Amino acid sequence: MNPKLLSIIPKLVKLSLNQWQVRRLLEQYKGVNRSCQVILRDDGDETAIWIGIEDGEIKVKIGRYPATNTVTMDVDVFIDIVKGRVDFREALFHGAIEVESHDGRPWAYHGFLWAGFWDLVAQILR
Repeated sequence: MNPKLLSIIPKLVKLSLNQWQVRRLLEQYKGVNRSCQVILRDDGDETAIWIGIEDGEIKVKIGRYPATNTVTMDVDVFIDIVKGRVDFREALFHGAIEVESHDGRPWAYHGFLWAGFWDLVAQILR
């Protein structure tokens, strides 16, 4: 795993400890079954993180797994999104994030779905 990701561990711990907010986040995704392979790039190195939402539960794994889409970005962009300094949509439409669909739906569908997810995560972490 990329050492730069260590800088967001406090944010991720805050997210995991805030169970009420996490439940609220997941209520909005009840009945949604989507998964995303996040590829974080940094100087030729890649970190793969799989994030799945299955019937209102979030599952996260390190590594490459089958997913409904792939989101690729620089590790620094990901850190800025988690820290609330960059909006996912802005980064997506400025070309800092690439979205590939693997289920036949348009890439924009996946982009907007995950943008909403990251908006809610950012609200929790503020």
